[in-house]
Order: sequence, then C-alpha cells, then structure tokens
Amino acid sequence: MLHPGTGHGAALLLLAAGCAAASIPRTVSDDPSLSSLEVGHVRLHFRTSGDPNNPTVLVLHGGPGGDHRSLLPLEALADQYHVVFYDQRGSGLSERVGEDRLKLADFYAELDAVVDHFSRGRTVSLIGHSWGAMLASGYVGQHPEKIDHVVLAEPGMLSVETGRILMAATNRMRPAVSFGLIWAGTRVWFESLDVDGLDEEARHDYRANALMTARVAGHPMAGYYCGRDLSTARMETWRFGARANAALFREGFDKEGDPRVEFITGVEQFRRKVLFLAGSCNTVIGEAQQRRHMRYFPNAELEVIEGAGHTMFGEKPAESLAAVRRYLGAPN
Repeated sequence: MLHPGTGHGAALLLLAAGCAAASIPRTVSDDPSLSSLEVGHVRLHFRTSGDPNNPTVLVLHGGPGGDHRSLLPLEALADQYHVVFYDQRGSGLSERVGEDRLKLADFYAELDAVVDHFSRGRTVSLIGHSWGAMLASGYVGQHPEKIDHVVLAEPGMLSVETGRILMAATNRMRPAVSFGLIWAGTRVWFESLDVDGLDEEARHDYRANALMTARVAGHPMAGYYCGRDLSTARMETWRFGARANAALFREGFDKEGDPRVEFITGVEQFRRKVLFLAGSCNTVIGEAQQRRHMRYFPNAELEVIEGAGHTMFGEKPAESLAAVRRYLGAPN
C-alpha cells in the first residue's frame, strides 16, 4: 500500500494534482442536438453531405469502437457523391448498448439497414478504414448485389491467416511493459476520475482511448506510422467505445490472442474491382499485408499512398482522395 509520506505516494499525489480535467462528449442518447438515426432500435450518430440524387458513398470508421471524425476529409467527395458517415453501435457518439447486442452479426445487420436506408433502391459504394474495411469486406461477401465500388483502406486482417500475421507483428496488440506505460496508465486513471455527469460508460471510454493513443515506448501500433512515431498519426476522435471494442475482440480472438473469425466468406461472388489502399510507412499492415488480402478477391488493385501511415486520409488527404476519385470514377 502506498502512503503520501513515501516517495511513490508523493509522486502519485503530484501526478493527480497535475492532471488536467478530462472531458468527453455526450452521445445521441443525451445530446438531442446531434443528428441521429434509429436503426434496429439503436440510435446512431450520422452525417451526410452532397446531393442525395448522386451515387451514395457510405464511410465505415475503424476501431472497433472508433468514430468517423478522422475520416471527415472524405467529405470532399460530396461535390460528386452523396457521402454518408455514421458511428457504429456502441461507438463514437452513437448509443451505448449491452454486450449481447455487440456481436459481429449485429454490426453486419446494422450496416445492411443503413445501406437500405440511404440507397434509395440503388447500389452504394463503401469506403472502409481499418476495422471498417474488415466490416466492409465481410458485408460485401454477404450482399454483393447491393454494392458498386469498395475501397478497403488497410484492413488489419481479413482471414485467420492474415490475423496471425497481424498478431505476431504487434505482440498480440499488447504494449511492452515499461515505466512510461505505467506512468501513462496511472495518469489516465486519475484524469478519468473527473469524467462524471454523463453515461456510465464515459470513464471507460476515456481511459481506453487515452491508453490506445498514448505515446509510449513499445506501443504495438508504432509500426503503423511514419518513423514509428505516433505523433504523425491523425487519429482525431470524438469518443471511443470501450465496450464495443472489447466485445468484438473477445468474439474475434481466443484467450491466447489467436484469431477465429474471417471477413472473406463469399467475397469471391463480388466480381467488380476492389480498391485497396496502403500507407507507404506502415510496416505492419501496409503494402505487404494488403497484397495478401488482394488474393481473396477476383478483381482487386492496390494504391500505396507515399509518405502516409495508417491514417492516410488525414496525413495525406489530397493523395488519398485522388486515388479514391480515380477508382470511383472508373466504370465498374
């Protein structure tokens, strides 16, 4: 037990005194000013841009548990397309739900309902980033008839095979234990004590996001970014969904961290061209991993965004958007 009179206790008191007040936004359940849409009895935070008469492009964020804030550079596509962003259930600013409603099947059903809501009876195009690209791939295998174009921007894994490669390269997504990690964790815990007056998950969401983005030595995702420097990432987020993240990881990986789900079932039915994007700096799930993923699709191409890491739409928006426009504008 630590006491204020000991060196460690004094350090903790100084740490607590120096922590800034933590803030975290309300979800659509508590903030009526947010745009929301009810899908499957869950209220989702969403945003649209562009003429609804134009072809619809649906953007799927990463995580699991993230939100669409870091993907807003894609809103520039609204000059030619009807662009739809939404935060998935239990994620971002969307409604929080119990773990029994956070199964992979729930996310597929939700995406299908969103597609049907915005498609107006036409095919839509999907742009998925990271986990969102994994979700998009799995959905295309289930509903190839509903999809026109598909952009898969650095899905971490699409199969058990590529999942094992991902886990091996990231120490099974576990950070190396270090003083910096312990210090960061302690600081985040103290900061989260000021997160109150919101829903019951607010503190957990704050802690999860702060620890995932902490710039500490041995971070499992350091290799995702240029120079292994997380400060080059563009991971702007409103709010993380800790429960959604944990639930999907528990479903997708066993206790040893070995993958047990796939996102390629049925994708051989999709005969149209799929565009993969990779950042040239990403040594974990960059070009090599995406070339492995391309093999699962009958017709796929890859564009490497030079000088970009995993968050290519924020790091190199002009180059990333140009690649997306070329693909969306081509006959498919």
